[in-house]
Amino acid sequence: MRVEPASDALRVVPLGGCGEVGLNATLLTVGGRSILIDCGALLGVHNAPGVEKAVPGFEPLFAGGRKLDAVVLTHGHEDHIGALPALLAELDVPVFGTPTTLDFVRARLERDGGAPSEARSQRGRLVEVPLGGHVDVGPFSVELVRVTHSMPESAALFIETPAGRVLHSGDFKLDPTPIHGPPTDVERLRAIGDAGVELMLSDSTNSERSGHGASETEVASTIDRLIASAPGRVVVTLFASHLHRLRAVMQAALRNGRRVVLVGRSLENAYALGLARGILPADPSLLVRPERLGAHARNKLVVVASGSQGEWQGGFHRVAMGQDAALRCLPGDRVVVSARTIPGREPQVRRLMNLLLKQGAEVVTDRMATVHCSGHAHAGEQADLLQIVRPRHLVPVHGDRAMLEAHARTARGAGLADDQITVVEDGQSVVLTGGKVHRGPDEVVSQRALDGGGRLLDWGDVRDRNKIGRTGLLTCSVVMDQRGQPTGRPAITFRGRREPATLVDRAAHAVMEALARPDLVSEVRREEAVRAALRRVLKTAGSVVPELQVHLHTVDGEAR
Repeated sequence: MRVEPASDALRVVPLGGCGEVGLNATLLTVGGRSILIDCGALLGVHNAPGVEKAVPGFEPLFAGGRKLDAVVLTHGHEDHIGALPALLAELDVPVFGTPTTLDFVRARLERDGGAPSEARSQRGRLVEVPLGGHVDVGPFSVELVRVTHSMPESAALFIETPAGRVLHSGDFKLDPTPIHGPPTDVERLRAIGDAGVELMLSDSTNSERSGHGASETEVASTIDRLIASAPGRVVVTLFASHLHRLRAVMQAALRNGRRVVLVGRSLENAYALGLARGILPADPSLLVRPERLGAHARNKLVVVASGSQGEWQGGFHRVAMGQDAALRCLPGDRVVVSARTIPGREPQVRRLMNLLLKQGAEVVTDRMATVHCSGHAHAGEQADLLQIVRPRHLVPVHGDRAMLEAHARTARGAGLADDQITVVEDGQSVVLTGGKVHRGPDEVVSQRALDGGGRLLDWGDVRDRNKIGRTGLLTCSVVMDQRGQPTGRPAITFRGRREPATLVDRAAHAVMEALARPDLVSEVRREEAVRAALRRVLKTAGSVVPELQVHLHTVDGEAR
């Protein structure tokens, strides 16, 4: 059943994160006043050459005269904060989050926020809230509740609204023995459940994995053992933002009498952040600069590299390519891939692993040993959270459709009825009113593509790039006199494919014949005639028609 929301009803609209892994952003609206939970990017965009990431379209934030009062963040991973520079370039709005979360936001704004003065202005709207603290904004009162995740100071959000109480789990797991800091605040979550939660939005990323996930303590123990037993150098690649894992690696190096080399700018930045927050060991003698590698025995070093997803600019890529002699692996070295590969990045990671094996290194992944554990709850932990909070209604979030449906099955097993579970995708809203949850009107949501410099790309351009990748590109340039007649032979170039010189000659001749027609009195008509002539020649030759670019120029060089 779908209903139009009353003025005091709560409307929840995922702008991203429901239907894909990443792009997490959820809009909560009461009476035209709104908050946005997270503002993330989608990494590893498939079949999109030149696209580094996608971010949500922000049109729903302004639809129907809405006013966005604040952004409240659950934690500082890229799929939850990566779209903030794009949002803050359009909208002056405060952003609330824990201190460590906002440290990562500041770093992101420095990279993507434009000019230094602009980035400073954006940072001035960041408001730190400690775990256990509250944010009162518009009709919303938000409490940040401590949860365990692969990021320090991650939070679930307990949100009191005129329509009822809502709990957003954020990304979480129920790890009883985290590597640093206390575990998830189960007692506070239980107390929130005792008070009554009308609606819970809960992380679905690992809903297809049964049972409970491994603990970070178990991962730390495995890494320590692998470092202790390695005959040569140890290379560990991980997510730069995973400060808990970096802490485990550095402590293992200390215990085993090894020093640490950080490779990758993002890792160096994360190290400085973790040091300032007291998360990482403050031993100045522990670190070795990459240029000083040769001064230390291989069995006395641990190289920690960013770029665990095979990114070409990452430290792991530098190590695997072997172009830097000091970083090149040798027989007896051990490489630990302490990260789960994001779907779509498998070929890049596999290629680097094969290069390392050719160099004689041993490569250890999470399929061989417990060198990684997810920061997301498995199905057993999701069921535990449902038993702790006992919500009246559940909306699974943060996952593709299969993950959302698997979470719904877990909820049924935990005792929720079908009418208490609502599975939605981006743009499909739910409405909380009178203690009940209904489907609301759908909204049009979109995505924006960004290149590596943070510049906005048109998705039409991306589609053109895909076509060029499949069929190649034919460029035809013709210099014209003032009467619109060619002054010489057209320049025809194929890119991305080879064609015989005879076909190029026939194409040039066909273009000359087409432009000789007396009825071509406009530039548009001439370009259409050239395109038609090229298509006809290619089809007659049985050749696939590529993407066509036609450039007609006057003798004075003015492009037409």
